[in-house]
Amino acid sequence: MTALLTIALLLYLASIFYAVLTFAGSEHPAKKLHWLSLLIGAGLLAHTFSILLNWIYLEHFPIVNIKEICSLIAWAIAGYCLSAVPRHKARALPVILSTIAFILTLLSLLWPEQQTSETVINLITASTFTRVIFPLHVTMLVLSYAAFVVTLAAGIMYLIQERELKAKRFGTAFKWLPALNTCDEIGYRSLTIGFVSLTLGMVTGMMWGKQHDGRFWHNDPKEVMALVTWIVYLGIMHYRLTAGWRGRRVAWLAIGGFVAVLMTFIGARAMGGYHVFG
Repeated sequence: MTALLTIALLLYLASIFYAVLTFAGSEHPAKKLHWLSLLIGAGLLAHTFSILLNWIYLEHFPIVNIKEICSLIAWAIAGYCLSAVPRHKARALPVILSTIAFILTLLSLLWPEQQTSETVINLITASTFTRVIFPLHVTMLVLSYAAFVVTLAAGIMYLIQERELKAKRFGTAFKWLPALNTCDEIGYRSLTIGFVSLTLGMVTGMMWGKQHDGRFWHNDPKEVMALVTWIVYLGIMHYRLTAGWRGRRVAWLAIGGFVAVLMTFIGARAMGGYHVFG
């Protein structure tokens, strides 16, 4: 598993260098996106096999500690990068996403091994239903985290590009960043994917909790913060669809929403509670 993850890491690194060197010219070499997609796709394939083999070896879905969480989020971001690059043809996007996938994969490789307690193992392998619903629950949440990372990146790219245009600076940042409407489109697509995935993750989590101890809700810090995050992104989706919010306003809200994601992922974990993993 470590060998496959190392291969994925090297392929993500190769995709970063390839994207930087290829897109450094004044003209966008659209035809070379095919080779970039092959590099990212090969890394994603190796990463997928690494996760599957780890799953078989551990006999439970590998998502109970930071090492495994970093790996799965990196996998999800690489997958989003593979699907988004051909669609948007933005110079900065594959560099940003491949770099994030590379850093998270590296963290997964370097993070010390942790012994999983029997209590946690029993929680996620108690029945056939649990073995199915738990991986689905966690995968949906990880996909939402990855999508919200892309939403954040799109928002930051929008704000930087808008500043460059207002200052009438048409240098490196202007050439590498997507057009404002492209940033807005990337942000909206990833926001939609993230919101739907988060909703499905919360619903399957409630089903898992009901199966475990008969309760849909435990007032756990992670559950509370996930609900807050869901409400924040629901508000962004609502006002975008009903009030036509676009551009700068949504970009700033996307950054604020990601703070809630970090609080769910990091802050709630530090508070302890029912969720002793993820």
